Amino acid sequence: MKSFDRISSLHMMVGALQAILAYGLFQSAELEVWPATHAAAYIPLFMLMVALPLAFYCASEAPAVRRWVLSLGLGLLATLIGVHQGLTAGVSLWQAEGYQGGWSPARSSGYLQPTLVFAIAVFLVAPALAILRGRPQRSDYQRWIDALHHNGLVLLQAALVLGLFWGLLYSAAGLFGLVGLAFLDDLINQSWFSIPLTTLVFSHAVSVAVRTRGVADFLSARARLLCGWLYPLAGLLAIGFVLSWGVQGLAGLFDSGHAAHLLFWFVTLNLLLINLASRGGAEQGTQAAWLRWLMIAGKLALLPMMVVAAYALWLRLAQYGLTPERIWAMLVCLVLLIMALGAALDALNCLRGAAANRLLPASNMAATLVAVLGISLLLGGPLDPRRVSVDSQMMRLETQRISAADFINFLRYQGDGYGLDVLTELARAPASSDDHTKLLAMLARNALAGGRPTAATLAEQVQALPLFPAGAVLPPGLVQAFGRESALLSCNSNSASGACLIWALEAFAGGQTGYVLLRRDGDHNMPFGRLWLPDAQGQWVVFGDLGSPQDERGCPLEYRPAALFDAIVQNKVEFAAKPQPDLMIDGVRIPTNLWRTADCPEPAR
Repeated sequence: MKSFDRISSLHMMVGALQAILAYGLFQSAELEVWPATHAAAYIPLFMLMVALPLAFYCASEAPAVRRWVLSLGLGLLATLIGVHQGLTAGVSLWQAEGYQGGWSPARSSGYLQPTLVFAIAVFLVAPALAILRGRPQRSDYQRWIDALHHNGLVLLQAALVLGLFWGLLYSAAGLFGLVGLAFLDDLINQSWFSIPLTTLVFSHAVSVAVRTRGVADFLSARARLLCGWLYPLAGLLAIGFVLSWGVQGLAGLFDSGHAAHLLFWFVTLNLLLINLASRGGAEQGTQAAWLRWLMIAGKLALLPMMVVAAYALWLRLAQYGLTPERIWAMLVCLVLLIMALGAALDALNCLRGAAANRLLPASNMAATLVAVLGISLLLGGPLDPRRVSVDSQMMRLETQRISAADFINFLRYQGDGYGLDVLTELARAPASSDDHTKLLAMLARNALAGGRPTAATLAEQVQALPLFPAGAVLPPGLVQAFGRESALLSCNSNSASGACLIWALEAFAGGQTGYVLLRRDGDHNMPFGRLWLPDAQGQWVVFGDLGSPQDERGCPLEYRPAALFDAIVQNKVEFAAKPQPDLMIDGVRIPTNLWRTADCPEPAR
């Protein structure tokens, strides 16, 4: 009983420390005072608030002193990584919306992603360090796998208890509210009550789950049994999907644009089922012949799936360059490739008569080491995804594979501090620079100013766009009206992607001239443009937009976007009456719009 009380006291102590940090950070963000006003202070404290308790909970196999040392060490590492993340925080969405008050956690979520990613590393590393004594043994691997299963179930149990606790409080608050007593609802809405109580209830739930280890062991055994039942289905689906490539091919997979994402998830689920069912490869039970062959084929199918996923990711990198998300995807791809290769080698080993899952421990350990090392390098600075991706996009700009507007938007939304440095340098371009450098400088100044161009820069940008037909003149006030067009800031008349022009439609509606700011996005999408006309007060407003191309019967056409631009430049555009009349009922016009006037052929695939 005394040992149980001691465990509970330690967990409550950790929960109290987390409560102090959590409430302090919340209050500083609410009042906009330090440390919430400085990313280099807020982010490391936030990461410490999450990492230290998590490390303590996951290192339950270690003695008390070693457990504290491990927790404090991982907490210190989280703090150092947080300092780097804070020092490199810069331009983000809240600045683009015009907020100029400095960094604030209320307007930036840049601290959540590194915290969650580092939490994965803590979850993997803490139990390994807790059980490691001297040279690693095979029994240490089995204890580590069991600790991972146990910690995952403990945290899930604690989350369930926390959810039930708050469900109980909110239900009680609703009942008291029915009789006119709002004290409990008011109390729940107080941050000084809800935040500390959440961390304390969670820590106590963890201590209870740790003490009742039999529950976690029972759930772990049941999970292995259920996953062993599910994996044959997952293996069969993997085999069927790979075999379908011989019939359907891979073109549709690559054209989808998210093939790598889906393949990563499917392979991850398969590997998770394999490891849960086999206790990470520590158990090699006897199997029926048909099941053994199914598992061998299922494991072999994972490797070509990962090869295809890696190739799909490479295609995206070749087309659009590196971004922080794609760099993280590269790490995920590498980890899954190692595990899929281990599963394939294990399947080949089974064909030679060896027991199943014997090679999984080696591949699991290698994948874990790569994952933890990759997370540390990417979050800690040596391979910072934001810096690497900014360098990649700058190379694409030099080779004209990205438009100036898209490059500036990347720096503005995804570059953080590294993007801010490049934007600042671009904005200082001398007046004697070439036209391309001047355009970059203007867009960079707009981004640094919150994306809101001044009237002077707006007029310069509109006047730089080509106007058709020849001889047309923009009326007064239309330049300011175009300022409400979101596509204007990303217009670049010198490239195919993002090219814009202004199109005057003379005598379009009741003798009035309408204007269209037409933007072309690549060679596959229909140009996007809104139709501007003056209202009764003479103010320019949007009255409509351009629809999709159709033939004379009203059937949709696959129309090359460049053809519409060419037709406008060559003045080959004519007005055509609607193929169907509107209805007039007692002086009231009812417009008609036929979706299809004939039997249209199915589009080619």
